[in-house]
This record gives sequence, C-alpha cells and structure tokens, in this order.
Amino acid sequence: MTVQFTFTPKSICVVLGTRPEIVKLGHIIRLLGDAARVVHTGQHYDPGLSETFFREMELPAPDLFLEVGGTTRGHQIGEGVKALDDYFSQSPPLAVVVQGDTNAVAAGAIAANARSIFLCHVEGGLRSHDRAMPEEHNRVITDHLSDLSCAPTQTAVDNLLREGIPADRIALTGNTVIEAVLGLLPAPDAREQILNKFELTAGKYALSTFHRPENVDDPGRFATILRELGSLPVPVLLPSIRDR
Repeated sequence: MTVQFTFTPKSICVVLGTRPEIVKLGHIIRLLGDAARVVHTGQHYDPGLSETFFREMELPAPDLFLEVGGTTRGHQIGEGVKALDDYFSQSPPLAVVVQGDTNAVAAGAIAANARSIFLCHVEGGLRSHDRAMPEEHNRVITDHLSDLSCAPTQTAVDNLLREGIPADRIALTGNTVIEAVLGLLPAPDAREQILNKFELTAGKYALSTFHRPENVDDPGRFATILRELGSLPVPVLLPSIRDR
C-alpha cells in the first residue's frame, strides 16, 4: 500500500498504554518529531511503568492521559474507545499508530476505524494461536482493522496472508525493539560497572524476566520456574525497577 502524508505538527496520533509500547514506539515517536501526538490510555498507570520510561528514553510527555487502567479488560477497551472517539471527533489525526497486542492497541484500533482514520499496526502478524490469551484477540482484531500492518518477520507476513489480509496492506519492516535495544545499551565502561556490581563475568550469566500472569500468579508454576533457573550452571540476574 502506497500512502503519502504531509506531516504537520501533531498530525500522527500514537496510542499506547503500557511499558513495552513506550519502549518499542520510542524510536518511531522520535522519528516523527513534532508530527507525533502521543495518547496514553493509562493501562500501565504506575509511574515506574510509565513516567520513568518516558523520562529515561527522553521522550516528550503524552499529550493526553486517559486514566482507564486498574479495571477489567472490557472496561479498559470500552472506556478507551469512548474517550478516543470523543478525542478524534474534536481533533482528528491523519493517522493512528498502535503497537503490539494490548488493550490500548485494541481501543486505538477500534476508535480509529470508527472514525475512518488510517490505522497503522506496528508489530502486526504475530500469533500465539492460543485463544486463551487476551492478547491474541487484541492483535487479530487490530490487524484486520488496520490499513497497514507492519510485520516484523516473514512468518508474521505469512500469518496475515493466511488470514486473508491483502498483501498491499502488509509491510515487512523488522522489529522496532532492535532500535530500542541499540539506543539503550550502556557504554562499555558502564557495562563493566554493571558486571562488577553484580559480580558477573561477561558471557557467563543469564538474564531472566517473567511477567505473564500464567507464570507469576500460580505459586506452583512460579516456584518451578525459580527452581529451574536456580539449577542453571551460571548465575541468573533478575532485574527490577529498584536496580535501575
């Protein structure tokens, strides 16, 4: 799909709501410059999951914060759609950009579609094929509403094609997390300080995170994960916000 926009200030609305979205959309927001208009739905509303990342990634504060977090999935999506629909009716952007599979993504996609606003889905085409995951429904809905799905891999492209999405609505783009990683890597001296702080040797440790509810909400499963990590022949580093 060939689409041309004349980017004017605040003409491209980037809708996000969680920490991963801030990280993965940060480079795009910087590239858009003054054309970017950022709306944060508030799905992740704790400062450690929101403000901290805007500050450390040197991104402008959101233009609008909707405060729909802390409720059920249906409420977050419903309230997000209503608030965004009102906002878009008053100040329609040229395009809406969403990323991933969150409730904020679903709300942004539905609201953009309802107002016939061009919708771009970054990280389109990813599939777990697990209907028990709310995220799977969010990403499928968003891809089928999108005017352009930016797929990070050829597998993601193939997923979209199998679902009947026309090829001219798909672009193989790579993954924005690569730019995020490269932009956030500390300098060599700082890396050495981190290794020394935790008494680690480069290339001889593991870094582990776990955040999915099915991993951390079940005590037995969580204990199994910790036990297996503890059995590894290398030290395992578990980062937290307090380590920042």
